[in-house]
Amino acid sequence: MIWSSLLFSSPAWSTPKTTTLTRAALLPRPIAAHASIADTPSTSRQQGLPSTTGRSRRYRAASLLPLRSLQATSGVDSGALSSPPFSDSTTPTIAQENIPVLADSDNSAPPPAERDPELGVLRLQAPRSPSTTPTGDPPGQIRPGLKPCASGAQPDPELGCLPLQALPPPPPPRQPVVYLIARVDYFRSSNVFSATDPVNDGLVRPGLTLFTAPALGPNTYFVASVDSNLIRYNTQSQIDYNELRFRAGIFQRLSPTMFGEIGWSNQQLFIAGSKIPGLPVGTRFLNDHGIRFELSRRDQLSKRLSLNTFYQLRLSFADPDIRSRVLNSFIASFNYDYQTNLQLGLDYQFALANFTAIQRDDRYHQVAARLTYTAFRNTQMNVFVGYSFGGSSDPTVGFNGLILGVSLTVNLGLF
Repeated sequence: MIWSSLLFSSPAWSTPKTTTLTRAALLPRPIAAHASIADTPSTSRQQGLPSTTGRSRRYRAASLLPLRSLQATSGVDSGALSSPPFSDSTTPTIAQENIPVLADSDNSAPPPAERDPELGVLRLQAPRSPSTTPTGDPPGQIRPGLKPCASGAQPDPELGCLPLQALPPPPPPRQPVVYLIARVDYFRSSNVFSATDPVNDGLVRPGLTLFTAPALGPNTYFVASVDSNLIRYNTQSQIDYNELRFRAGIFQRLSPTMFGEIGWSNQQLFIAGSKIPGLPVGTRFLNDHGIRFELSRRDQLSKRLSLNTFYQLRLSFADPDIRSRVLNSFIASFNYDYQTNLQLGLDYQFALANFTAIQRDDRYHQVAARLTYTAFRNTQMNVFVGYSFGGSSDPTVGFNGLILGVSLTVNLGLF
């Protein structure tokens, strides 16, 4: 009813004709708070037909709201606005006095735009068609004169070929140079003292080793270690002793499969109990210094089978001097990788000892089957069983006997 009162109170209802817009009406003017809508009575009302309700008038008035700004953006000629959009003279038209429109498409300069007190003059630009690049070329096509990049990729229209360099691989994690090795060994033999009168006994040897191998060059290392072991017999506890070892040398990689080392070593033995008359606890009964030369080699015979060989020449200077000797040792080991963490081995060891202070020469042989299991990356367990034999120029010395051993080793990188 409010729209009906507004529409019928307008004087435009008395002249049912189309309003022609002048050029001055097309110029931009400030938009009024409410756009005035002029309408004329329909033909049905002039013929005395029942009038529509106020709700239908509101819908009809809403359908006549001005759309000039959108049409002007779409490129509609401004001259078309001087005539009504419908040919029927009774069709209501929109009063254009308060509608901002674009200037005529002639060469006249546009009127000065109003300046926003905060943002200044805003310039609007129609969105660019997505079918063209910023340079106006269709996407996916190379402009004339632009050659493909060396990698085969298309050059950027503005930047050209960008030299991209692959990132270098991250450096490998730094390996520690100092290790702590914890070890527990159990050894049993039917001739544990290597005598012609054999004694069947076993011993437990727990120990710790501090080991380091800093690099001196690409293939050269300085190796050093300190070992401390406790030797405890099962039944012959009166001869229990403690062991302290030192080692230092230069380790050299001679080839991808061959290595050498030259260095010094020292072994010291101390009484662990007080069951030997005249030898109190802590008495050192052996101090052996040695200069050694070693060669080792690893040959991969097949995908799973390998052969490790080791040779050592050692000159020993001991106190007491009756333990001084020249020792030649050779070890050969066949290793078969049954699984990634399980290895089967067959080991052979030969040692020739020539004592320098007394008339004595020893020849020692040992053959053993070995099982090596790597539980974790730094934990390894060895089980071996075998037989030892040999001879000596000393009639009281004998090496024949069965051997059995189990060892557990854990390597811990410190720094």
